[in-house]
Amino acid sequence: MNSEGNRVLLLVGSPKAPGKSVSEALGSYVIEKMEARGWSSESIFIRASLQSDEGRAALLEGVKASDLIILSFPLYVDSLPAPVIRAMELISALCCKKNARLAVIANSGFPEAQHNKVAMSICQRFAHASGLEWVGGLALGMGGALSGQRLEEQGGMVGKIIKALDLAVDALVNGESVPDEAIRLMAKPLIPGWMYTTIGNFGWRREAKRHGVRKKLGDRPYQR
Repeated sequence: MNSEGNRVLLLVGSPKAPGKSVSEALGSYVIEKMEARGWSSESIFIRASLQSDEGRAALLEGVKASDLIILSFPLYVDSLPAPVIRAMELISALCCKKNARLAVIANSGFPEAQHNKVAMSICQRFAHASGLEWVGGLALGMGGALSGQRLEEQGGMVGKIIKALDLAVDALVNGESVPDEAIRLMAKPLIPGWMYTTIGNFGWRREAKRHGVRKKLGDRPYQR
């Protein structure tokens, strides 16, 4: 597939500010690799774009002009953040570019990547409802172990993630779907599960102490 003239749009679904989210770090890595292959690109932060008529118009124009849309988002209660769902509603009423494709990157704070399964199905249904070709997605667990820094700056822990994203880029620039090997690599645990849970629990206790509610962590206000 000739990459010249092709355009990719990154939709960042995290409500966090630019430079702060795992979703942006994952999506930006893909965009940079595709730019190196000759693709032009644009990145839009969904939550900010929905705050004004101008932002919503720019979002829809970006979608209409793109050959490939990459949606990168964090898992919220087995689904997608509310601003992402709102953007989907707007996009589904739009006539997308003919043969435009959709790929997604979902990251979850749970240790297991399988928790992203329902959200992935929602994205696939959205693609079909919007006239987009669904080309698959990557699901990541243990997203809480990462930061908003560039992936290349986050150490050896992200090696499998980078390899998975590289495989996905190779396929996407050639008009193919996200390969099974990339999906498998992305789903692999970043660190042992017990370690992730231990670090996570420590973080919760530290935050609770900082906010003066350390002794309330065991409260069960709705227990009968």
